[in-house]
Amino acid sequence: MMQLPRLGDLPRSLRLLLSAFLLTAAIGYTLGVFFVDHSTGLHTGGIEERYLGTEGAGLDPMTLPPDHELLYEKSPAELLTLTHTHILSLSLLFLAVGGIFLLTTGLPAWLHKTLIIEPFVSLVLTFGGMWLLRYHHPSWSILIALSGTLMSLCFYAMVGIALWQLLRKKE
Repeated sequence: MMQLPRLGDLPRSLRLLLSAFLLTAAIGYTLGVFFVDHSTGLHTGGIEERYLGTEGAGLDPMTLPPDHELLYEKSPAELLTLTHTHILSLSLLFLAVGGIFLLTTGLPAWLHKTLIIEPFVSLVLTFGGMWLLRYHHPSWSILIALSGTLMSLCFYAMVGIALWQLLRKKE
């Protein structure tokens, strides 16, 4: 079986390149999290309103504060665009981060494999949940919230562990 190199054993220039990529990817991902917070308030009611529209989520526009943005239900074309772009781009991001994380050491094998695979599972559940929410039942917002949270936790764990191993001094 082929032995992969460890992050700490890579040449300094490659460790700096991978560190720069991970930091930049984490900044971009965090901006996405901020957008989700801004557009949903990070709660299931906000997720429902985002995809079902203000009235579809059971809110009366006349009783909302004047600065509350009125939302309309997402059309099939909007959902296709949203899921297409996010699944393609995030799967490539998770491939790159997971590939770097694959070179980390010191974790139990089950945790290592889980952190690498789980974001892909959550990606499908999160964006599949949007379709289920829009066309089946609002309670699918719980799946979206849970899978999105788990996806983010795994992403940040992989980035943090990989950066720590890339940037620490050699022993």
